[in-house]
Amino acid sequence: MTNSIIYYVLESTFCLLLFLLIYRLLIANLTHFSWMRIYLLSSVILSFILPLLILPIQWNSSINHSDLFNISNFLTGNQADGYYGSQTFINDHGKNKASYIQQGIILLLFAAYITGLLHKTYNFVRNIRSIRNCIRQNAKVREGRFWFVELNEKVPPFSFFNYIFIANSYQSLSADDLQRIKVHEKVHAQEFHSLDVIFIEFISIIFWFNPLLIYFKKSIQDIHEFIVDERIAEKCKEKKDYAELLLKLASEVKVFNLSAGFSGSQIKRRIIMISRRRSLPGHKLLFIIMVPLSIVLMLSFSYIKNSDSLSTKTKQNESAIQSQLKIGKIVWKGNTVYDILTLNHAFGLKEGSVYNKSLIEDRLNGTSGAQDAVSSLYNDNGYLTSRITIDEKQNNGDVDLTITINEGKQAKFHDVIVKIDGIVTQNPVSEITVHTGDIFSLAKIRESVVALVASGKFDPEKINPKPFLRVTTEEFDNLDLLFELTNISNKK
Repeated sequence: MTNSIIYYVLESTFCLLLFLLIYRLLIANLTHFSWMRIYLLSSVILSFILPLLILPIQWNSSINHSDLFNISNFLTGNQADGYYGSQTFINDHGKNKASYIQQGIILLLFAAYITGLLHKTYNFVRNIRSIRNCIRQNAKVREGRFWFVELNEKVPPFSFFNYIFIANSYQSLSADDLQRIKVHEKVHAQEFHSLDVIFIEFISIIFWFNPLLIYFKKSIQDIHEFIVDERIAEKCKEKKDYAELLLKLASEVKVFNLSAGFSGSQIKRRIIMISRRRSLPGHKLLFIIMVPLSIVLMLSFSYIKNSDSLSTKTKQNESAIQSQLKIGKIVWKGNTVYDILTLNHAFGLKEGSVYNKSLIEDRLNGTSGAQDAVSSLYNDNGYLTSRITIDEKQNNGDVDLTITINEGKQAKFHDVIVKIDGIVTQNPVSEITVHTGDIFSLAKIRESVVALVASGKFDPEKINPKPFLRVTTEEFDNLDLLFELTNISNKK
């Protein structure tokens, strides 16, 4: 599920980036402001919906799959359980530790997301309450369906839905200028610009980590002002009068993040847009690019996801095919330590058994955790470097198996070193049943680890035996084994 969320975030971010790039390069300098508003709002909606859509299309019905019965080389169980030289055994504890780290990272990311979500939500609620307090604590006059709230603070005029906030200091303006301000804010309310802002805020809360939403929000608020400026300028005798009013009221003050303000830092661009020659009607065709782009993105995401589904389906089909096959002849090669009867008993599968590739690998090498696999016979009898390979050949509904064993040379424990809290101890640790001179046995190492954990004296998270193999020209190879232990009382 975590991967799905990450993929969704990446895909939605890519969509939004693509839509905004097209907007910036092809559309941002046009004067079809209402169309630009629709484009921006549609962009963010599509960006978060398209990655969720999967078309049920079979993209390729002739995919060539690898031959089910290719020769495969399998390492023995001892390599699955450990590795040599200066490295350590990978036991269940090691796997759990990696899992704990992964879970820790996921929890950390989740905590960071929730923290950002709560912070953005708090700011949103605080802005709503501030606007509500302005409405309650100041005198207001109703004109039709609009409420004009008189503010004592010297702030630029702004609106929030049908509430229009104008400072008392603006009463000193001329009647024409004051009327233009009121009409300006009424247009914001009539066009439901506050609804756009609320929508953006909700998106910004959920996807607070996406920096593209900052540019998106600024762009949509600029478009709001361009729409209103265009309407007001058309009613003025001269556009110059309205431009002068914008300059007169220019302010960097932003009262509330949710409000539609009369003036702000974009004044220069607003004046340029007022005086700019209107874009030709044919330029509206540029907005149609959103349609093919959306289709391409949707098909791309569907292709990726359906390819994954197809891969899963292919595996299921292979399993179904395998379930119809039977194991034919079983031939052992290279074995000198154990006879065929012993090997067959350890293998646990016989002629006529249902063919299952994964099960066969597990019974030979313990690839899925089986500790009673054929490889365990050798690992527990000193044959640390033994290797098992298998050749499969399909024959009239049966799969003949040729299993070759490279037994290698036995190894003995040369030195068994125990460090407790970083200090080598000469005192025997009763839980460790591995001793110098013993034939190497992976089972004994596991038993020692289990006993150490069960004793409750040592930190179980830090019990990890480290082997050091020394290949010799003698009858036996030597293996030094280091146990590093930490007393529970000293655990930090």
